[in-house]
Amino acid sequence: MTTSSSPLSSPEAPEPYRLRLITRDDADEMVAMYGEPETARSLNLEVPLRPEIIREKLAVDLEAMRRGEAIRWVLFSREDEKPLGFLSLFNWNVKARRAEVGYMVARRVWGQGVMKTLLPVMVRFGFEQMGLHRMEALVSVRNPASLRVLTRAGFRQEGVLRSYQPTPGGGFVDMHMLSLLEDEWRAALAT
Repeated sequence: MTTSSSPLSSPEAPEPYRLRLITRDDADEMVAMYGEPETARSLNLEVPLRPEIIREKLAVDLEAMRRGEAIRWVLFSREDEKPLGFLSLFNWNVKARRAEVGYMVARRVWGQGVMKTLLPVMVRFGFEQMGLHRMEALVSVRNPASLRVLTRAGFRQEGVLRSYQPTPGGGFVDMHMLSLLEDEWRAALAT
């Protein structure tokens, strides 16, 4: 891993945003944000969402951070302390130099280019601070907006994982598998 600072830090976000590491104190905001019906559906979560599901998710996320397998941030506006979303680099395999990108933004800021602005910051952090060689993303075929954000950031689609993720009610949804390699990213920066 190549680091100029601790890997468990927060990258500098462009105006008007800021990032900080997630804590247990973020549970109520996570429950509220993930509990928005449209947001929950976009993440294949059962609606209405049971708050204990998100509290358990946060506990698992914090344990993964403690073990050095993930980094998760809370996204804010510089003018407001109310979280706008949650971003992560998770399933971090140091030996294989890869991690998965994940993000979720509040329904109230959908369509405002939030992830178009922040995904390049996460990618840079992953390659420069975490020493990654490969970044991966899984996106539901029901989420074309997220697929566009990733492909515009340089991620390439590798295929579709058929019936990959269970959905509420007993079904399954296909997931796009995307990746971005460090050398591709560096070549794109040079042009």
